[in-house]
Amino acid sequence: MKTLFVFLALIVAVQSSTIELDSENGEETVESESSGIHQHRPKFLMKMVALNETGSFSMKLEGTTYTFYSNPKTFDEAEKQCKRLHKRGHLASIHSHRSNTVLLSVVKRVTSSGEEVWIGGKRNRFHRHFHWTDGTKWDYTYWHRGSPAHYWWSVSCVVVRTKDPGYWHDTYCSHNRGYICEF
Repeated sequence: MKTLFVFLALIVAVQSSTIELDSENGEETVESESSGIHQHRPKFLMKMVALNETGSFSMKLEGTTYTFYSNPKTFDEAEKQCKRLHKRGHLASIHSHRSNTVLLSVVKRVTSSGEEVWIGGKRNRFHRHFHWTDGTKWDYTYWHRGSPAHYWWSVSCVVVRTKDPGYWHDTYCSHNRGYICEF
């Protein structure tokens, strides 16, 4: 019974926390919303990540908060949901390999391997280039060999595959996927 109580207490603590990764000293800060307690611990101690009651998990990375939502939506529905739930919210734009790797490692803890997750990359019909929905510069890509694969005359949206090493693929925006918001 004691073990069950401790396990439930850990889940509640994880559900009400945001993890912030510090790129300089290799530590993470866990900030509990309910108690206001700030705790520093090395990154490697973060072993368990659980989705909260809304099917989401949040983390901070270099001043930006990212929230993963497991409930599948189309690309456009996911973008609208990010804007609705978060001030200045959009699907995540990724500008470095480190950001791609860290986001992937967190999402992999709460999804099955090989799942595809929406990020904020999109190519509109009759455009050859992709853009981020938040309007930031398209300055990093991590395409899988053969991607992008869809033709320039069709709308195409970007997913990151949770299987190592987290390559990107383009696919039809009408598919339902989990998604990562940033704000």
